[in-house]
Amino acid sequence: MNSLFEITKELCSARGVSGRERAAAETAVRLLKPFAPDAEYRGGNVIAHIGRNPQKPVLMLCAHLDQVGFLVTDITPDGFLRIGAVGGIDRRLLLGQSVTVMGSEPMQGVISILPPHLLQGEQAVPEFGSLCVDLGYADAASLSGKVQRGDAVYFDAPVKQLAGSRMTAPALDDRCGIGAVIAAAEQISKAPALPCNVVIAFVNQEERSGHRGAKTAAFAERPDYAIAVDVTFGTAHAESPQETFPLGSGPAIGISSVLDQRLSDALIETAESEKIPYQLEIMPESTGTDADMLALSPSGCAAGTVSIPLRYMHTPAEVIDLDDVQQTARLLAAYAGRCGK
Repeated sequence: MNSLFEITKELCSARGVSGRERAAAETAVRLLKPFAPDAEYRGGNVIAHIGRNPQKPVLMLCAHLDQVGFLVTDITPDGFLRIGAVGGIDRRLLLGQSVTVMGSEPMQGVISILPPHLLQGEQAVPEFGSLCVDLGYADAASLSGKVQRGDAVYFDAPVKQLAGSRMTAPALDDRCGIGAVIAAAEQISKAPALPCNVVIAFVNQEERSGHRGAKTAAFAERPDYAIAVDVTFGTAHAESPQETFPLGSGPAIGISSVLDQRLSDALIETAESEKIPYQLEIMPESTGTDADMLALSPSGCAAGTVSIPLRYMHTPAEVIDLDDVQQTARLLAAYAGRCGK
């Protein structure tokens, strides 16, 4: 298997704003198939199975395919593109960002910005309705046949390896979670016997309200146990240690009123018995992840979360520690080896 960095890089390089996940899904299917040969993209989700014994419980490992981005909402007479956000994006970071517009062919652009000496008051952080992408064209007529309303727009930022085991890329939320599940699938596929059947679900539209992909996956597969593998807030400079999680200290196991306490306890027990570093993420109400929907599986489901600390969420330069991804994979595989016992 390729290195975890190469796998995560490949996943992050595939574009997939919510509702447009096909490229990311096809990449995930190709990387997953060696360990789950029936992996396929259907109904907007990637679904795969390791084991299909009807006498065993079903464990679902779920991570989401989609990333934040934009859609073109209008084209101005002077050739600029109006854009609207898909997912939660901080407007402060957008001015001057390089982007790729997925028109009839990919096109490079820049989100326009006024020179600092022309800014007044709140103009420094414009509303989304005021943001434009500059493709370099002089008028709307020049864009005819090249770009249309509804085309997707993505941050155009590189995937880079940082010091040690850290990396930066757009879309690490949640492609690093997909990478962790693929690495876990490799370990699970080599196990001589499992106490459960494992369903892998890479789902769509997590970044939109409603978690559509998780709902349809839970309805179709009816898991007994489900773990949402996502990201959480990694500690950066001057951030509160009570609300964030240091990179390199292992995945965060979720504790929440919407999660199954027995599953959370079992994940903690697994981590301790396997000497896997972990942290605890306390979420008194909802988790904000697909686990909130997985818990509503028609046949009833014990849901949990395992989250990878990530800095600068929903920006072009998210940062993770690949050691956390590897430890997440170890935890998922180890839990699969004792699920339902």
